[in-house]
Amino acid sequence: MKSDDPKVTRPLWFAMTLPSRFVFLFHSQKEDNVRYHLGMKAILCLVLPLFAIAFLSGCASNSAPLKAKPAAPSAFLENPGAMKSIPDRVPFRTVWETQDLDLIAANYRGIYVAPVNTQYLRPVNRPLVKLVEGPFATRRPVAETANLLQTNFANSFKTSPQPKLQVAAGPGRSVLTLELALIELNPTNVVGNAVRYGAPGGSALAPLTKGNIAIEGKVRDSQSKKLLFQFADNEQDAFHVVSLRDLSSYGHSRATIHEWAREFEELTRTLPNHKVAAPSGVGLNPF
Repeated sequence: MKSDDPKVTRPLWFAMTLPSRFVFLFHSQKEDNVRYHLGMKAILCLVLPLFAIAFLSGCASNSAPLKAKPAAPSAFLENPGAMKSIPDRVPFRTVWETQDLDLIAANYRGIYVAPVNTQYLRPVNRPLVKLVEGPFATRRPVAETANLLQTNFANSFKTSPQPKLQVAAGPGRSVLTLELALIELNPTNVVGNAVRYGAPGGSALAPLTKGNIAIEGKVRDSQSKKLLFQFADNEQDAFHVVSLRDLSSYGHSRATIHEWAREFEELTRTLPNHKVAAPSGVGLNPF
């Protein structure tokens, strides 16, 4: 069965050709309503913790290969050649700053998170996903993801226990403007992961089934438009022994967006000698 109805789940038509022993979780076009099977949840809760703790304890100590490579800079960035990595302070891959973000924020009262720029978004570059999912692979929730970025970055200040900056409705005096651009958005290979979980030796497919999301950001004085700070980061699907996000095209990307927002807010309120930790690239939580 293959339907053109956008309400039909994207890989459903392909999944039905897989052996019946594969456990498949349906996901919607918008990717927000993953329908979990209660039996799968029970198996994960009972079996996964025992296996994952032993397996990931070794991976976590050497997770660098599990991290995504830096994405090529887009024209959104200004003077990207001057950007560098500051791993002892900043979790993002590369940054440029006039001074530490905490010191910048000390001179302002608010921050305005502008609508996210999507004009620099690159096409899907996952051939295997396009092969097995056909046209579904390129039907990305771009507007939804852009809105999620803007909302999460703003909410990170609203929900922070000790925010240094208050969220502003727009540019103004003593207000910073955060400009974000969505650069890459490649879906997780849901069908490939279903095969990977069900077939002997399927773990060898893991590198071929990962999606990724890349963003760039700029912080300006909202009145003078002076650039004060800019950053770029790229994250691929975190490694789990089993994760329900592996069965959702953009579940990993949504988790990354939430983490990015938390990290950015933490940077604005912590001292320059404080390290904001980046994700290790591995995880234990299957949900």
